[in-house]
Amino acid sequence: MKFLNHRFWFAATALLFLNSAFSFAQNEKMIKVDAESMKNLIKDGQQVVRYLVNVNILHQGTKMTCDSAYFQNKQNIIDAYGHVVVNKEDGKLYGDYLHYDGNVSSGKVTGKEVKLIQKDASLVTDVIYFNTKLNSAYYLTRGVLTNTDNKLISQRGYYYSKTKKYNFAGNVEMEGKDGRLFTDSLEYTTQDEMVYFFGPTRIYNKENYVYCEKGWYNRKTNVSNFFQNAFIDNGSKKLYGQDVFYDKTKGFARAIDDVAIVDTVNKLTVYGGKASYWDSTKYAEVTINPLLVMVSENDTLFMRSDKFLVNSITDHTLPDSAYRIVKALGKVNFFKKDLQGHCDSLLYNTKDSTFSLFVEPVLWSENNQITADFIKGYTGEGNKIRRMDFDGNAFSVQQEDSINFNQIRGKSMIASFTAGQLTKLDVKGNGQAVYYMRDEGVIAAVNKAESTDLTARFRDGKISRISFKIKPVSAFYPIEKVDYEEITLKGFHWLEDTRPKSKFEIIPKGLDLVLTDAKSGFQRDIK
Repeated sequence: MKFLNHRFWFAATALLFLNSAFSFAQNEKMIKVDAESMKNLIKDGQQVVRYLVNVNILHQGTKMTCDSAYFQNKQNIIDAYGHVVVNKEDGKLYGDYLHYDGNVSSGKVTGKEVKLIQKDASLVTDVIYFNTKLNSAYYLTRGVLTNTDNKLISQRGYYYSKTKKYNFAGNVEMEGKDGRLFTDSLEYTTQDEMVYFFGPTRIYNKENYVYCEKGWYNRKTNVSNFFQNAFIDNGSKKLYGQDVFYDKTKGFARAIDDVAIVDTVNKLTVYGGKASYWDSTKYAEVTINPLLVMVSENDTLFMRSDKFLVNSITDHTLPDSAYRIVKALGKVNFFKKDLQGHCDSLLYNTKDSTFSLFVEPVLWSENNQITADFIKGYTGEGNKIRRMDFDGNAFSVQQEDSINFNQIRGKSMIASFTAGQLTKLDVKGNGQAVYYMRDEGVIAAVNKAESTDLTARFRDGKISRISFKIKPVSAFYPIEKVDYEEITLKGFHWLEDTRPKSKFEIIPKGLDLVLTDAKSGFQRDIK
């Protein structure tokens, strides 16, 4: 993240000349002038001395030259004209006109083009004001500061020697080899090498775009902090927050308050109250009411947990092989229109579009509920579910009416989906099934059967047929003679009360899912 390269701050050195050029011992209050010719005059009712040709002016260590000058002895004020040069050590200030008051040690240089030249930087503006007693200088018209690598433009610039502080204000623009910066105002202190910016600030380089409305940067430590609607955008990933901290040396970033990490490639966003990121491992952690949102065609996944971990991985042996591993830890709940779930922890891999559920996982699809010791799902085009594996104590429940439930259990199951709908369920090992049959829409009987393996077919979300493949055994009961204890399979639990009913049960209260991109000004609501 090179958007705060130290060469951006070369501009301060141009004003530094004003510290050396106009700071000196206050031991000679009267201005001294000599020239090839002089003449006493009355000008505007004041007694003045006019100096012509090779005019040299000296006051408390500062040398000034010009073509002609008018000196008011009593007032200790001089006005200089033509080819004005203010010279001190390695810096020179050029202009067409100089007004200097020796009593208050202040002056200004004006002209069509006022130049402040130092060996490694120059400033061009219309007027430069300076005060040698206060050791300060400033300009109030558009100024352009340049060196061999960079350029800074601002409407105003100020220097305060006592506090070693520089300020630039009014449409501040910086441009150089490493990028561009636009801000309303900027402050730089030389002693601690701190840079502060105020108002909407935009920083561009080849790798990142940064926006904030307030922030600072420490040149010594390469540490920066951005505040108020801050975000960092590198194209495929975006980081939002009200407080974004970055330590370039350690490769660590932290965002606090209204945090969002956006993966545009995988259409994935993680919200939270706090996020941390490490460059070396490409690893992010999001906590404090975190929420994951994944957009797909005509549907969106909303997931909530105690913590999200996001790891970015690149397989360097393959082109375009970057992928993400997302881990949700603790009290995981998620909602999609065609699928809802609950578990203790979940892992999602964007490389093969698979997700795994651990510790008492439960999945619901339409009026079907499936549980197992471990669940793994496979998604296809548009992030639609195409297959799910259920390992260990697999149990499928389908509500027939308010008190009757179709049940299928076995050691493991494989569920197949078409267009997001459950169409087939293959049971492997110790297969058992209880399913109800209707006559003219009314439940008339129930069948309980066992088989080592079985396959259930679904139509419109309901069981349409069950095939028993190895050593089937079955019992048929008229509905009026059903013993419900007899037909309830071991491990049956109907968990509808824990099922997320809508996305609003997942989204934390008060969370605004509108992302504002200050670079392009667009807003996008996640539906």
